[in-house]
Amino acid sequence: MSNKIDLSLNAFEVLVVVDHYEKLGIKHFDLMKGNGCIWAARGSGSVPINEYFVFREGKLIDIQID
Repeated sequence: MSNKIDLSLNAFEVLVVVDHYEKLGIKHFDLMKGNGCIWAARGSGSVPINEYFVFREGKLIDIQID
């Protein structure tokens, strides 16, 4: 299984999110453009976990979990 990453996302921000997941041991996720954030989806299809990584001026300022 490979990760799906929207190529229109900011490359630096993608690296921050991928590093976050690597530290947690999470290997499978999809990254998409959200509303002013990077929207990450992971988990099983029946119980997905959505996380929203919010960046401002090149800094990760918030992670919201849905």
